[in-house]
Amino acid sequence: MDIKRNSAGPLKGRVVLLTNVDRGVGPATARTLARKGAALALTVAGATAEPSFVEELRAAGSTVAMFRSPARLNCTEATHLLRSVMAEFGQLDIVIANAQLRLQWQVDDIAQDEEAIDEQFYVNVMGTISLIRATARLIGNGGRIIAIGASVADRVGTPGLADFAATQAAIVAYCKGVAHDLGPRGVTVNVVQLGPMEVDQLAAPDNLVAAERASTVLKRLGRSDEAANAIVFLAGPGASFITGSVLDVDGGYNA
Repeated sequence: MDIKRNSAGPLKGRVVLLTNVDRGVGPATARTLARKGAALALTVAGATAEPSFVEELRAAGSTVAMFRSPARLNCTEATHLLRSVMAEFGQLDIVIANAQLRLQWQVDDIAQDEEAIDEQFYVNVMGTISLIRATARLIGNGGRIIAIGASVADRVGTPGLADFAATQAAIVAYCKGVAHDLGPRGVTVNVVQLGPMEVDQLAAPDNLVAAERASTVLKRLGRSDEAANAIVFLAGPGASFITGSVLDVDGGYNA
């Protein structure tokens, strides 16, 4: 994929924080942001090594700084992260919360791992809320907040996803409320809901992949670059009057 930075791109002069860049659509989103001219603050969890594509971004002319951020992000840690980004770049314009832990357990399964379910809730909901709450206090007027969610917030088409769907619905409700709170400052807050994506099915059994593909109107899985384009659209100047909205990138899963 061509990731050459566009020095005159629509995000030139903007600093973007993208969390968990090593997960899901994170790499594709970082590449797309770089092509649009953004300076990137990227996080990986714990002691995870710097993803190999980061050096590619730098080699293509992008300004990139890496930060460590725990998977179980709380408000104190989120505030520390944001202050570190601002100390590095002098500003923070766009925050993209990419926190998705998806577990599949039927609610009546006696073998259900309660601790894992609790971890899913903490990572997906409390981690996202903590980051957005800290962002609201530090981001300047006219900033952008984008949360990456999943279309199962609206329609659960597969058994075993009740708990995961609840976390995604919580993110939508929270972001709609935050949009009201931050609207007077010109800060937009939106959610990109992803449907079945190729990157999420790399290790899935063939029957599950087939079912996910069949669940979409387009009868295929989504590509990471398609998700990234939608996310970056909401970060760009063309989305300045969009807030409190949910953008479905799901091939018609919710149609």
